[in-house]
Amino acid sequence: MKVKLLEVRTSVRQQNSISSQLSSLFVDAWRLHHPNVQHIVRDVGANCPAMPDDFWVKANYTLPDERTQEMINCLAPSDALIDEFLGADYIVLAVPMYNLSVPANFKAYIDNIVRVGRTFAFNRETFTLSGLATGKKSLLITPSAATPSPETDFCEPYVRAVLRFIGVEEMECVKVPNQFMPSDIRSLSIEGAEAKLLELAKTW
Repeated sequence: MKVKLLEVRTSVRQQNSISSQLSSLFVDAWRLHHPNVQHIVRDVGANCPAMPDDFWVKANYTLPDERTQEMINCLAPSDALIDEFLGADYIVLAVPMYNLSVPANFKAYIDNIVRVGRTFAFNRETFTLSGLATGKKSLLITPSAATPSPETDFCEPYVRAVLRFIGVEEMECVKVPNQFMPSDIRSLSIEGAEAKLLELAKTW
């Protein structure tokens, strides 16, 4: 049975994207140690999922066996993204920091895959929540313009929190700071990230 790796690219840059280049480097190195793998690329930077709207929300909170065909059709793209996510054993997230947080395209992706009854459960008797996307490993690769402080980093903490919310407890993170700095500083940061990723590919 093949292991499945889902690589989610979120940069809107289709050329010269540091996050996409580094995720490709990691996946290629990792596959040398996992030859029997199905590699799926989901580029939400190039193809942004539709943002949920009023009808989408109504459809989502309607019990599955009570949904109209129009509701089923509305949720179909979200269901396809969720099936893809749930089917993966390993998840690589290439997420550059945009304005202290994640790209809007990635937020749209998250809003499509974080759904009650699919990736998290709500117990109506105890009013508790539990993640359903368990048993997965994840890796976040996140370039940023400078070196964010804890007060200005709303990227890694958000991704880590939302993954935990849906049941993905294990997340490695490789940061690539200083991408708006002079070229020598930029290069050192990228080279450091490359070294970390190539080493991680041996054991992840």
